[in-house]
Amino acid sequence: MKTIEASIAAGIERARLETGSDFAALGLIDSSKRKLRWSYAAGSISKRTLLVEQNLAAGLSGSAIRSGRLSSTKEAMTDTIRFKLGEPVLLAEQLLIAASVPLMKQSGIFGVLLIGRRSSESYQTNELETASVLTKELASLLLEPQI
Repeated sequence: MKTIEASIAAGIERARLETGSDFAALGLIDSSKRKLRWSYAAGSISKRTLLVEQNLAAGLSGSAIRSGRLSSTKEAMTDTIRFKLGEPVLLAEQLLIAASVPLMKQSGIFGVLLIGRRSSESYQTNELETASVLTKELASLLLEPQI
């Protein structure tokens, strides 16, 4: 029987593969610190990614949290743009294209799925739709009662 952690890790890897991404990560909101903490990652090239805590309003993830909708880049970002966004994971993972999808429960948003590419190839609509569907699946996994 799989543990919940193994199921979540498999879900993150599936999101990375099915969206044609180089990187995928799950960020959960830490209410006590009012920060977003990266809990799981697939395709990571930086040892620091899972140590990152960021402001809830920062970057694409902050935009997805505020709006409750997918937030994505339309074209490749330069280092300057990534720095201005204030989302350290984009820099640490050298992502040029990224999208963030909010994880929702009845009482509101509790995290995000961030996917990204290290190439300048933009996401197609169907890839972003796939990310949204997989995010719902991850949310249901995370909200399952623990035995």
